Amino acid sequence: MQLKKTAIVFVLFTTNNIIYSITDLEGSVVFWTSTGSLKSSGLKKTVSSLIHTSTIRLINYIQQHHFLFLHVKIKGLSKSKRLIVKTFQQFNLKILSLQDLTSFPHNGCRKRKKRYI
Repeated sequence: MQLKKTAIVFVLFTTNNIIYSITDLEGSVVFWTSTGSLKSSGLKKTVSSLIHTSTIRLINYIQQHHFLFLHVKIKGLSKSKRLIVKTFQQFNLKILSLQDLTSFPHNGCRKRKKRYI
């Protein structure tokens, strides 16, 4: 009996870069890449065409190592979150779960008391 391979794909959106990492179910990192590793610099790293090519690079690794099922976890603020999910769907990858791990404050810290003079 052959085991069905399952992987967890983490996508981290930072202000200047996008970092992808693939882990197995135990949590050890199997593969990672970023848009900055494609020899681009500055604001060009967040362009949708570069995001698409780096996602395809990730998908090629997934297909070479025969991962059948994926759990996708996305963290960070960006307009191009949907682009990554669409790219996974174009290559007919079976996504079991899709999570958004972005943390944001619900009201923030308490403001300081106004000083009376």
